[in-house]
Amino acid sequence: MRWLFLGLVSAALCTARADARELDLSYTIYFGGFSVAAIDSTIKVDRSAYRVSTNARSLGILDFFFPIAVTSEGTGQLTGSGVKPEIYRSTGTFDGKPRRIMLTSRDGSVPLVALDPPRDPEKRDAVPEDLQRGTIDPYAAVVSLALTTNTTPCAADLQVFNGRTRTDFRLIHAGSDNLTKTDYSAFSGPAQICRVEYETLAGGYKKPWFGEDKTDAVTRLWVARLSPGGPWIPVRLESEGRFGSLVGHITGASERVDLAERALLKP
Repeated sequence: MRWLFLGLVSAALCTARADARELDLSYTIYFGGFSVAAIDSTIKVDRSAYRVSTNARSLGILDFFFPIAVTSEGTGQLTGSGVKPEIYRSTGTFDGKPRRIMLTSRDGSVPLVALDPPRDPEKRDAVPEDLQRGTIDPYAAVVSLALTTNTTPCAADLQVFNGRTRTDFRLIHAGSDNLTKTDYSAFSGPAQICRVEYETLAGGYKKPWFGEDKTDAVTRLWVARLSPGGPWIPVRLESEGRFGSLVGHITGASERVDLAERALLKP
C-alpha cells in the first residue's frame, strides 16, 4: 500500500502533457494522531516520457524504533496506446539495513529483476513467471491511472509487480466530499473519493507481522484538481485497520511549466 500512495502523489501531471512540466508535492503521514512519515515527490513529464522520483522518510516515534528512508524512481514512455514502463528502482534503509530493488521492463517477456538483499525463501515465496507477465511497475500503474479516459478519476484494475510481490489493485469511485484547510492539510475545496481494494497474489511474507498477508483495512483516497481543468492530485488518504488509522495529508504543491513556477498550495 505504501507504493500506491507514493505513486499516486507522483503521477498527477500526466493528464496535461502539452508542455514540459514539473510538479513538486509534499505530504505528511500520521498514525494514531502522531506524524510518522514525510513524503516529497517530483514529477517531470512531456509529450512522450515521464520520470517520477520520491523521497520518503520516517518521523517521530517510528523513526526512533524503526527508521526508514526510501528513494524511488520510475521512468517510461507515453505512447498512443498507454504507458510503457522502462525502469523502476527503489533504494533505502529499513531499520538501518540497506534494501534495493530494480526492475527493467522487457517487451514480450518478464521484467529483469535485481534484489539486494536477495529473496529469503524462508520468508517469501518467489513470484511465478506467469504472474509477472502482463504486469506493470508501481509508478507505471499510477501514471496509467492519470491517463484514464473514464469519467471518474478512480475506476481501474491494476496488476502490479514491484520486484518482490505481485498485487492486484482495484480503485472504485465512492462519492465526493468538500474538504477544509486545517493545521494538517493545505487543501480546501471539492474532492472525489476513491475506495482502494487490493490483494497480494504472490511474494508476500509467509509470516507477516500482523497475521495473514491480507488486510481488512478500509482504505480511501481523496483526489482533487488544484487548478481549473488541471490534473487530479491526491490530497488525503485514510486507511482504517485493526491496529488504528493511517492518515495522509497534502502539505504543499507547486508546478513549473517551461521554467515558470507557481505555488498551487501553501501551508
